[in-house]
Amino acid sequence: MIKTSPLSGIYRNHPVKLTEFSGWQIADNFGNAERELIHLSQGSVLADWSHIGKISLSGSDAAKAAEQTITGASKIEPLRSLSNQNMAALRLTRNDYLILCQSGMETDLLEKIDHKITTVIDQTGALGCLVLGGPRRDEVLQRSTAMDLRRDRVIAGSVIQSSIHTVSMTLYRTKHFDIIIHPRNLSESLYDALMDVGIGVGLVPCGISTVPVSFEEGK
Repeated sequence: MIKTSPLSGIYRNHPVKLTEFSGWQIADNFGNAERELIHLSQGSVLADWSHIGKISLSGSDAAKAAEQTITGASKIEPLRSLSNQNMAALRLTRNDYLILCQSGMETDLLEKIDHKITTVIDQTGALGCLVLGGPRRDEVLQRSTAMDLRRDRVIAGSVIQSSIHTVSMTLYRTKHFDIIIHPRNLSESLYDALMDVGIGVGLVPCGISTVPVSFEEGK
């Protein structure tokens, strides 16, 4: 069965070219890949990564379970992360983690985790993921939240739990992207709100051909 993005309704309002990735239908581009690349380099873009794997770990041995997914995850401090190109371990609290991974990897990761030592939930279908990129993405966030997200204070690798446009979210920051994990049922409203405030700073929607999935802090 093909899985659809929570933005599938938004897709219908654009000349979206869809691609299938690990059983998901996701936007490859929003009708003009060249335009998206220009905004990625000069303005700002909003990408849909809702197809990525998302696994939550909670409980006193969550750190031990996280270590089974990526070596070193048990040693990171709360609100920090450990990542490579294919996955990231976000430590939300001392006893809570969110593991992000390339679409399709979540099945193997779930098999690696000892479910007897902590609570493990596959949140892939329950959570959406929007990604802000481009040199003017900070201006979009400044118009979207009262949080101080200046890059000298919230550096690459940081994890923030707060809200944007009243939507509760977890933000994972890399050098070039702000990855926003949020409830799937609020994806469309969050997308609309971000696009509304971002028009003035050149924000356009883009697909995964413009912003391929990568979790590394330096990318």
